[in-house]
Amino acid sequence: MSDADSGDRTGGDIPHGDRATAKGPSTPDAAMALLHRGQVMLDNNLLRDLRQARLMSQQDLADDCWRRNIQVSIATIKRAEAGRAVRYRIARELARYFDLPQTQILLKHQAQALA
Repeated sequence: MSDADSGDRTGGDIPHGDRATAKGPSTPDAAMALLHRGQVMLDNNLLRDLRQARLMSQQDLADDCWRRNIQVSIATIKRAEAGRAVRYRIARELARYFDLPQTQILLKHQAQALA
């Protein structure tokens, strides 16, 4: 029985090394590797708290971003709040939306790597 037949639904086109780092950089080196690919890890708890403080659902946030011409989809909001890597542009757009410095919404290792 092949991997496809055995029910392996891990996304066979993603190398195992990338799958591990996409969950979050545990070291400054992993954070730098994400940065070189144009990705960053956001502080998912801070994002969720900021959104919930405004009494917004993820869909409400995506809709409000769209109205303000900030290009962030609901899928991207879900990805960021789940603690997965997002493009640097998304970090910049969400920081703009919440009127915060970009480094404030990044995970500690990411902010240090950018400094």
